Amino acid sequence: MQYLMIHDIRREYFDLNLDQYRLTFDDGLFSQYYYYPLYADHPGKLTYFIATGFIRPGPARPKFSGDYIAYLKPKKYMYRCFIEQQFDHFMTTEEIRELAAKPNVQIGVHSHWHDVILTRSHPRKRKPLSQWKLARFQNTPEIGRRDFSIRSKIAFQGFYLQAGSVLRRSISQWEDYIKADTERCLEWMMGNLGYTPELYCLPFNEHNEKLISMLKSFGFNQFFAARSGNNPNVCSRVDIDSLIRP
Repeated sequence: MQYLMIHDIRREYFDLNLDQYRLTFDDGLFSQYYYYPLYADHPGKLTYFIATGFIRPGPARPKFSGDYIAYLKPKKYMYRCFIEQQFDHFMTTEEIRELAAKPNVQIGVHSHWHDVILTRSHPRKRKPLSQWKLARFQNTPEIGRRDFSIRSKIAFQGFYLQAGSVLRRSISQWEDYIKADTERCLEWMMGNLGYTPELYCLPFNEHNEKLISMLKSFGFNQFFAARSGNNPNVCSRVDIDSLIRP
């Protein structure tokens, strides 16, 4: 059975027959909690991967009772949280606790900061960079001049900006970042849900052997991305939007 990758939920998804898929939900978005009643009878486990740095304390809001809510693409809600510091599009702590108590739900980790870094891996050539990614680096012209791409900060060593200069991040700085990010995730999970998860969804679906090895040392034993890259520890997923006919 294939895994399906879902971000913010569109009304059109409810016209699809998803019984043949295992459903995974990324980022910890409010719509995933709101529409839970419509997925409650799905034959398989529902897996929610939480980017813990996006979650704020707060009560549980009402779930679906007939009204559909507005849909946002990832580049829109990422702009809202990173640039505008608005997090209402994500679940609250209490909403995640409520989902975690459901017998057909399992909670996994999707990093803490879910952030990006400058890299020279797979340079941007086919489409413009998202505005939220550019804004993370103050729309620095240097990015365009040196043909940088902007990728997962946890999966790439990359470069950072300091006083207008672009500097290479050292291996030790990269490793320290992975450790700090993962420790923050696990602290959040234990403090709010009372357990340590074993499932990890890789931010931006990007991964490498170093990252997987380090995450394993924290107890994670199953990983998820769009493509496995021939890594037996990584489960490939199908984007739900690919199932919708134009």
